[in-house]
Order: sequence, then C-alpha cells, then structure tokens
Amino acid sequence: MRMEAIQLTNFNVPIATRKRFDAICHASGRTRTSVLVELMTNYVLQEGKRLVERQKELGDLDKRFQESLGLKGSNRQMDVRHRSVHSPRQTWGDNEFDLPNPIYSDGREDW
Repeated sequence: MRMEAIQLTNFNVPIATRKRFDAICHASGRTRTSVLVELMTNYVLQEGKRLVERQKELGDLDKRFQESLGLKGSNRQMDVRHRSVHSPRQTWGDNEFDLPNPIYSDGREDW
C-alpha cells in the first residue's frame, strides 16, 4: 500500500471553537486530524461540483443569449467574460471580522 504524501498545516482558530471541537473529537473517538481531513475532502468535492455546475450554467445562459440575439451561426460573438473558476469570492466583509486572507490554489502546486 502506497503512503500518500502529507504536510503539516497550521491555522488559527478561536480558543472556544477549538475546545468544543476537541471535546467532540474525543467523544467520538477520533483525532482532530482525521476529522479535519474528512471535512476538507468533503468541502473540496462539494465546492468543486458547485463550481463546475456554475460554469456549465453560465455557458448555457450565454448560448441562449446568443441564440435570442440572432448570433447563432454568425461570426459576431457576444462579449462574455465570466470569472474564472479559480478566482476568489467577494470577501468585503472579512476585514470587519479580522479574518486572514483566504489562500487559493490554481491546482498546479502541491500544498
């Protein structure tokens, strides 16, 4: 069996949240690491599906707009500029809560 490469990851968590999390992990007989890896994996799967579906919906919408404008079969193209799947979300409220800036991956690097 091949061992997957791992890397230590540290991040700040409010103390009360960490204490509650530790208590629940202890009660369920699981380690912090196992729970966090499961949560991160589920997030990656769910958010990845959501982003793919969003891009598909935007593409379908563009196609319908082009058809309704009579551009189908024309050399003229509607100017379509969607956010990249990898672009950050609006984070205007983060400064209010003194949250760290999110880290985004383009998928080409090891974490």
